[in-house]
This record gives sequence, structure tokens and C-alpha cells, in this order.
Amino acid sequence: MSIEVFLDNYGGACFPGQTIAGRVECSFNKEKNLRAVKIKFKGRAETEWYESESYYDHSSKKHRTRRVRYSGEEVYFDAEYILLQGGENFVLPPGRHSYPFSYILPAQLPSSFEGVHGNIRYSIKGTIDRPWKFDYESKIGLNIVSPLDLNYLPGLREPKAFSDDKHLCCCWCRSGPLTLQVSIPATGYCPDQDVNVGACVMNLSNVSVENVVFKIYRHVEFISHYPSTRHRFEEVLVAEVVEGGIGAHGEHSWTSKLKIPSNMVYPNLIPCSIMNATYELKAKAVLPCPHSNLTIEIPITIGSVPLAGVPLSGVPMGPPPEQLPLPTYNQVPSSVGPYPPGPVVGGATAPPGDLTPLLSYDNINYPPEKAPLAPPYPTNNMEGPSNGAPYVPPAGAPFAPTPGAPYPPVGAAPYPPVGAAPYPPVG
Repeated sequence: MSIEVFLDNYGGACFPGQTIAGRVECSFNKEKNLRAVKIKFKGRAETEWYESESYYDHSSKKHRTRRVRYSGEEVYFDAEYILLQGGENFVLPPGRHSYPFSYILPAQLPSSFEGVHGNIRYSIKGTIDRPWKFDYESKIGLNIVSPLDLNYLPGLREPKAFSDDKHLCCCWCRSGPLTLQVSIPATGYCPDQDVNVGACVMNLSNVSVENVVFKIYRHVEFISHYPSTRHRFEEVLVAEVVEGGIGAHGEHSWTSKLKIPSNMVYPNLIPCSIMNATYELKAKAVLPCPHSNLTIEIPITIGSVPLAGVPLSGVPMGPPPEQLPLPTYNQVPSSVGPYPPGPVVGGATAPPGDLTPLLSYDNINYPPEKAPLAPPYPTNNMEGPSNGAPYVPPAGAPFAPTPGAPYPPVGAAPYPPVGAAPYPPVG
């Protein structure tokens, strides 16, 4: 007696929302009594690990250590169907019997995944249910690939640039800063694409940089719910490039390429609540002991559908432009000669250069009649009243002196008075 499960048109992977079709084949060399032939579809995620914990044993009054199992589970589907209904007295004749089936997968599923502290598995199991005897079973796994379209995730098209610096101390003597600048044209990538990293190292210290290392990591977080919520992490190296060093008081700019390998699995774990996968690009300027390395970390996303219309070619980074000091009022750039005198317009000196010419009063739109007006500014050739002559204000000028009052005051007293002397009376 045997039972096998076969899938139709299964190329090693299927997708959420797809219809799975196949058949269950049973072979008997003689008559068999059976209750039913069943098919079961199941998809679940589980996490599990053990931790050592200390506790106090009240019976022995001693502190002891025990292993505690932490686990989590999430079921996506669990459906069972009867392909052949038998009974206690049902007899199936010898030979090979085939029973077709089909099942529509849910539209939202995480990818199949195998991790250190958990997994996501999908399976199909065929069963021959026999009365009062052991059942015959056949189980196959489903590899579900959940596409991750980067075009639907926000913020992946924008380029990112990061910079960090540190001051190195050698023999109690502080040297200049070490600066590391890193930029990437986007933060969303797919397998077999290049991550073009623009980098610049400005080493103004007295310590040489041994090398600059670029790495892409995948971090998977596993979450338990029983007996309490705990977290475990797994780190996997995806890609790595090592560049040369930079000597003391040296500077170098370049572009490095990290190819996303196509032979690795990049699961879409977004629909899963007990696992989470993230990726990061780490740039590290390696320094000799006892100095700590200078590191920059940039979060990225790896999906299955690439960004449309986004150029991923990197542009090498360079040092920031030199900041020149602001000139003082008594400094004139050496490349600029003395300012030429301005042209003479109507007896008055106009501004130098190609500045806008003076306005003509004939082109000014005056306010309507009876609107309050401010007194006009005097021109360069306007003469004031002679010493001791009465001041006659313009008609309608606000805040004008009393008509007929002398301006300036009569006499030889200086105006305004010198020092703290009081102003002389007017009139």
C-alpha cells in the first residue's frame, strides 16, 4: 500500500493567490478497508529557542538554573478536504486509484523561509484513513515566493548621503579629524543589481586608515509570544567589498560596487507578525589598534520587482567645497580693480556700474487727490533757508515748525549746542 501527492505544472515555486492543482494516487496490492482519502493544506510560521534562567527553589532553598522554551506561532491557512468518503465496512479494490484536487492560496502570504530560530512552511498532505489501523500519509512542501514590488514602498527612490567624523588621539596628542562620507543613488534594490556606493575619506589625522570595507547584511528578528514576548536576531552577510587604505593627511574619493547575489533567498516577511527581515549597507573605515573604527550604516530594502525609472549609477563623492572667509569692509579682491566713477546724470552722480538708472518723477503714479502725503525728500542741489531767515514749510507738510520761527536760531551760538548745554530758546 502506498500514497503519493503530485502537483500539476509546479515548477518549484508558487505565488500567493495562485490555484494549486494536483492529484493523490493510492496503490493497493489487495483489497483495503478505509474510512476516507483526505487532503490537507497548511501554512504556518513558528519561532522557537531556549534560554537559561535562574530561579529560586523554595523546597531546597537554593538558586537553580532551568531551560525555558520560547515560541511563537502564526497560522495562515489550515484546510482539509475529503477526496473519497469510505466507512467502517468500505472496501477499495486493489490497483492504482487517483483523486484530483485544487486549492486557491490566500492572496496575502509571506515567503517560505528557514531561519535559525524560526521558519515559514507550507505543505500539502494526503492521508489514507484506515479504521483501527495506522494511517498512510504522504507530505510535500510548497515553496511560496511572495513578490515585493519596490515601487509601492515609499522613500526608496530618493538618494541617501551620510557623513561622520571623529578625532583621533595618539600619545595624548589630539590630531585632526577623520571624515567618512557615503552616498547611494537609491535605497531599493533587487537581486543581480549593483549598489553603487560613492565614498570619500578625508584623513586629516596622524593615523593611517588601513582599509575601507563595505558590507550588506540581512537582519532577521524572531519574536516569541509564549511564555512571554522575547526577541532573537540572526545576521547574514549578503555582499562585501574591501577597498584600499588612506594614509595620514590623505584624501580619496571613489565609487564601489556591491552586487546583490542572485543565488540567495530574499524573503518577503511583511505579512508575518513574528518575523521581520531588514537590510543595511555598512561602510567602515578600519583603523589600527587601539583606535575604534569609523562606521556608517544605511538602511536599504531588497525586493523582487525593481524600481521603475530610477538610475542606479552612483556618482563619486568628493570633499566639500572650501569655505572662504568673508571679506572685511576694507578688503577688495585683488582681481577687482578700483571702482570707476559713476556717470553724471543731470548734475548728480549716478550709481556706478550697470545699476538701474534713477527713477524719473514723471513716471511715478501718485496717490489720488486728498490722500495724506509724506514730505518729498530734498534733492542734492536743494538749498536750505539762510541763517536767521524765517522757515516757510511746504503746504500741507505734517509736523512742520511754527510758521515764521527762525531756523536755525538767530545769533552766533552753535547749533546744536556743544556738550551738555541747553538748547537756546526759539523765537
